[in-house]
Amino acid sequence: MALKIKWNDDRIKGAATAVLLITRERLAQGHWGGLVTAALEEYRHDHDGYKANHPKRDLAAAKDASMLTDAGRRAHYEKLVAAVEVLLARLERNKTQFSSLKELDNYLALTLKVFD
Repeated sequence: MALKIKWNDDRIKGAATAVLLITRERLAQGHWGGLVTAALEEYRHDHDGYKANHPKRDLAAAKDASMLTDAGRRAHYEKLVAAVEVLLARLERNKTQFSSLKELDNYLALTLKVFD
């Protein structure tokens, strides 16, 4: 039986939250390139490490940009948060479905490639 990830599946919101949390952490460390794809890769390949490093993994906590002291990094992150909110709303509105986690990750990476 094929895997079906529907638009209201928690795995979509979880992946979007992971992208935000890991990207925020990388921006705070001074990284700029390949943020979204690196975040998705880290999330999928080290899920236990992600859980340990981010005990509070909800979307509201992920939107907080206060840990970014540099104004440029904070502005970049706030644009990413806005893009993720638009993306999640579009998935819900269109009732988009994915047939695998890889397809979901590819969609997120392609849609958010401007932040890579």
